[in-house]
This record gives sequence, structure tokens and C-alpha cells, in this order.
Amino acid sequence: MAYYSGYDLTRFKNPLLRKVLELIMDISAGHDHDGVNSKAVTVGTVADDSVTNAKVAAGIDAAKLADGSVSNAEFQYLNGVTSNIQTQLNAVSAQVPEGTPVNAVASSKVLTIDGVAIDGETVTLGNAVYEFCADAAQSLTTPTNKAVDITAVSTKSQGILTIAVQPTIGDYMTIGTKLYTFCAVAAATGEGDISIGTNLATAKTAIVAAINGTDGHNTANSSVTASEFATNVCTLTAKIGGVAGDLIASTSSFTNGGNLFDAVTLGTTTPGVDCTKGDAKTAILAAVLANATKDVSLTTAAGDTATAAAVTKGVAGDALVIGETMAHGAFAGGATALSGGVNGTVGTKLQTFQDTSYIYCCTAANTIADANWRRISLGSAY
Repeated sequence: MAYYSGYDLTRFKNPLLRKVLELIMDISAGHDHDGVNSKAVTVGTVADDSVTNAKVAAGIDAAKLADGSVSNAEFQYLNGVTSNIQTQLNAVSAQVPEGTPVNAVASSKVLTIDGVAIDGETVTLGNAVYEFCADAAQSLTTPTNKAVDITAVSTKSQGILTIAVQPTIGDYMTIGTKLYTFCAVAAATGEGDISIGTNLATAKTAIVAAINGTDGHNTANSSVTASEFATNVCTLTAKIGGVAGDLIASTSSFTNGGNLFDAVTLGTTTPGVDCTKGDAKTAILAAVLANATKDVSLTTAAGDTATAAAVTKGVAGDALVIGETMAHGAFAGGATALSGGVNGTVGTKLQTFQDTSYIYCCTAANTIADANWRRISLGSAY
């Protein structure tokens, strides 16, 4: 049994490598690799040519090499393993290329709404125009616009029409831009005609139907709706919320002084109130979020601001158009397009770079529109 003083060759798992080492380290054959001489050495000068081929051959224990224990093929295999290990070590120790990759950044611009929003005002974000609507019908000035519903956060102006006596033929009244004339029952057939009815009750019914456009010959008033009479009182309500409703005209000329409006415009009973800036910001954020085909998003920011940003990151977003028609809204610097887009550095998964401050690693394939680069600080010297 060969002895290897001071060496634990079982730590070498490859049997071929371990066999070679056993041959080299076998001190019973006279090898002194353990640091302790096991064979006597005569002190003196070795004569020239004293070590011959024959002597070398005679000194090899043939048993150690019996049965082709280490063949040429086995040596070639070991050589290949060693070469592969060296290749891997070279790859690990290779220098990480220098560079500072960047993640893609979306083009953006800040929108500020610092006052009330009014029905009909718009905000343009890329391929969509968002329009504030304060009426129940969500009427749009352009059919392709996206409605921003502010009906619930705008107050509609109201006024009172009192009819205490059946009107007389020839009486008239104006509501908004429309003139109504009272006619005999059979004569009330055209736009703006209101039947005086057969009595006070039927006259009141005719008035409500004419204003709301349900009498068969009148179109609905564009400015107001009329409630049913409660006793002698009909409430007129602006169709669109906001202070603009307070300017809707309500004038009359009745033979009987008991028939009249409470004021020459709406708003004395219930004044109109515009949508506040906070409610406007909330409403437009919701409208943009609901738009599945948008190319510009809108996210909340501090105070009165929101951030408009390209849905797809990169410099291409700088071409996206923005704008507004608001009395109390504006994009930073009066901008008409987004800006600040950055193209990401193209990279493959696990690709690395380094600069003087960081080591960078790409966690997934990165295009000019992606942000898959991560970095680790190099820290300070130690």
C-alpha cells in the first residue's frame, strides 16, 4: 500500500488525477515530496553522465504502471479537463468592459391646474383631446373628444317661473336665447309657440312641455330644463353646471302681473358653481386612465400639478403634441410637445459594464424603450 505522509489525496475526486498523484507522491518508492527523506542520499558530487536512461528505467516500479494504469488517452483527457478549467478561469478573470449604460426615460411635461375648470375647456395629450363636460348628456364640441365628467362637482344655476293666472294670447317670455309666444290652443303649432290651454292647469302643462321639447312642435330649450309646477312654481335649471348659468336670460311680458320670473337671469335661487381645481385634476386623471388607446399618460404630482408622460419610453416621445384651452391650466413653459425622452442602452441578459462609480448588469434583454439595467456602487477603497 502506497503511503502519502501529510497528504489527503481523497480530496481529489477525479480518479485519474488522483492515480497520477499517487504515483508522484508515493514515498515508499523513494519520493520525498512530504519533506522527509525516506531514502539515504550519499553526499558528494554526482559524476557526469551518472544518471543514465537505464538507471532511470530501472528505478521505476513497474507495478505502479501495470495494466496501462495511466494510458495516453487518460492523459489526454486530464489535459482537456485542465484546459477547460483554465478557459473558465480566464473568462471569470476577464476585465468587465468600460461603459455607462442608461435606462430609457419617457418624454414628459408637467400640467398645472390652478383654478376652476369650465365646461368645454380641453386638454390635449398626444392622440387624444380631453374635454370637460358639466352637463348630464356629456355633450362634446367635437365628437372624437374624450369626455371629462365634472357634472357631479359643478353646481347648476336655477331660477323660478311663477304662473298664477292663465296666460293671455300674445304674452311672451324669453329663456336663454329662445322666445316663447302664447297662442290659442289650435294655433300653437310652431317652434316657440305655447298653448294658453283651456285653463290654468293645462297652460302650466303646455309651458313645461314647450321648454323640455315634449309637446310635439318645440325642440328642447338649449339652456335649461323645466320641472313640473309645484302649485304655481316651476323651477328652471341650467343644463350645464357652473357660474356661466347665472347669465342665462329669463325675461317675460305677461298681461297678469302674477306671472313672472324671480329675476332677469338664472342664479338667484341657486347660483352656479364651477368645478374646483382639485376636482378638475381628479376628473381628468380618471378620464386619461380610462382611455385604453392613449399614447400619453397622466399621473398625479404634488399640489395642483400632474405629469403627462409618453406611454412608450425613448426620444420618440418628444414628438407627441400637448396643449390646453383652459383659463386656469397650462403646461410648463407653455410647451406644445413633450420633452426629455432618453433612449435606453441596448443590451442582452446578464451583460455587464463598469465605470468609475458602478458595475452595471442587464437583468433582461433591453431595447431603447426598456429600463432593465441595474447598478451596484463600487464603494470606497478598503
